[in-house]
Amino acid sequence: MGKCLRYITANTDTEEQSFPVPKAFNTHVEELNLDVLLQKVDHLRMSESGKSESFELLCDHKEKFRDEIEFMWRFARAYGDMYELSTNTQEKKHYANIGRTLSERAINRAPMNGHCHLWYAVLCGYVSEFEGLQNKINYGHLFKEHLDIAIKLLPEEPFLYYLKGRYCYTVSKLSWIEKKMAATLFGKIPSSTVQEALHNFLKAEELCPGYSNPNYMYLAKCYADLEENQNALKFCNLALLLPTVTKEDKEAQKEMQKIMTSLKR
Repeated sequence: MGKCLRYITANTDTEEQSFPVPKAFNTHVEELNLDVLLQKVDHLRMSESGKSESFELLCDHKEKFRDEIEFMWRFARAYGDMYELSTNTQEKKHYANIGRTLSERAINRAPMNGHCHLWYAVLCGYVSEFEGLQNKINYGHLFKEHLDIAIKLLPEEPFLYYLKGRYCYTVSKLSWIEKKMAATLFGKIPSSTVQEALHNFLKAEELCPGYSNPNYMYLAKCYADLEENQNALKFCNLALLLPTVTKEDKEAQKEMQKIMTSLKR
């Protein structure tokens, strides 16, 4: 198996920090060539603290590289990072909408690039957070459609199976009214099972052992739902061995403490 990156989200404990904004255009910016820029951006993004700097760097070069596919999907991804970093609803909405537009443009330019479909799916998910039930269902449909395309194009990317697992898990828990509305919009009721969700979370773990706290949390949830308590406890215990870096890691750890308490009753 090739080198895999542990999943890292953009939430930090320092969310009160002053919000990063792109530098003024009149300041001198060192111009990088495309390959150097992409390497630098990807490297910065590997740490929580580097994500806003990565976004600023892309903003500084958008006029020069706006039509380069490798630049386009990373710029969309960076708007997704800024959505995650922000705690202000209007800012989150702003970042989600711009990111979705950029990723849609990237797909139109490069329909066979899996990263374009991945980040379009993610940003549709973010945009849906601000919508009513009907639009949420519309965006959910787009999310699933583009996630499936991305999986075909990037079959070794664990993040995709984690996202697919979350989608399946959410659909398996939909209420009757939500399913009915989806059927009205698309002519069929969305269906998935906890087993299908489990299969995807296991695939992420197979591709990248110790992939993430949230992946372990969902594995534990799935096994608990299926009353396979030993397996649920196994993944709770494995999660305790992982570093807790992000806000989402911390939330996953809290959730796993609840799962462990309920399993020991």
